[in-house]
Amino acid sequence: MNRGADASEASTLRRISKLGSLALTVALLGGCGEGYELKPAILNVLVATEESEQELTTTVSSVLKAEGFEDLGRFDEMIAFVRLDSAMPPKAKESELARLYRERTYLNDSRHLRVVWADYTNAKPADVALLRYTAPSEPFVEISIYDERPGGFGAKGLGFYSGFLSALRDKHGAAVVVAKEPPPTNDAEYRRINANNAIAAILAWFVAVLVSLLFTGLLSVYLLKKLGISNRTRRVIFVLVNTWLVAPLPFQGGFIFVFPGPNLIAFPWTDWGYYSRVASYAAVSFPCALVVCAAVSILLFKGGAQRISVEA
Repeated sequence: MNRGADASEASTLRRISKLGSLALTVALLGGCGEGYELKPAILNVLVATEESEQELTTTVSSVLKAEGFEDLGRFDEMIAFVRLDSAMPPKAKESELARLYRERTYLNDSRHLRVVWADYTNAKPADVALLRYTAPSEPFVEISIYDERPGGFGAKGLGFYSGFLSALRDKHGAAVVVAKEPPPTNDAEYRRINANNAIAAILAWFVAVLVSLLFTGLLSVYLLKKLGISNRTRRVIFVLVNTWLVAPLPFQGGFIFVFPGPNLIAFPWTDWGYYSRVASYAAVSFPCALVVCAAVSILLFKGGAQRISVEA
């Protein structure tokens, strides 16, 4: 048994553990990011009859489809969750369910645009009174347009809003009322929040890598030491296995909360369609994880042809 080599490797592991703990602490302190409020542009469309509402539905659906939006429909999962929530007060539950039942969402993920249809034709006066603007006294449909970026509407959002409003007015004329204009563009806020959140995302990525590597990496070292192979071969196996296991990917942690977690969470527990949905993130995450694992492997397995015999 090579006690000097073992002592050296144990010292290396302790240093890596300390550095990992320090990095995790710094990342946790700085990785919270900065939230921001999305303020929509809001249109009200007066609908006197079921026929006029159906015509509006057809217009909105066809325009949004042509613009590349996906019809997500109602949020049935949230409806089921609220209905089963016994802790929610009855009046609050009734109000929340009414909101969820009246809403229908259209999403253009590539352009970060969202349109929410809300049917107020049969809404209770109390529900209408909750709106943060003066609502029409006649039956109406509320259409909210969101540009999902910090700092108000951007050029693409304003361009879409203008074209969408024009298309609605061409079909429905004076029945279309602007309840709220798009929030003004604030480029300084956009740059500041994006920079802060980019830093937070990088730190969160390192948190996910280091936490995962402390578990899978130590297990890999223990198992690889049992094999009578060169350190060079150990490094190759360590890098390939751990890159695949610890590379962070985005996972949904709640309604809007997304967190980076190791690929071990996804593989082999999820379908391959998940990887197609996160392909752009994975294309950056896996190479970066490869670099981290390669650096760690050099620290853990020093020397090229050296072999370490370990007593069982």
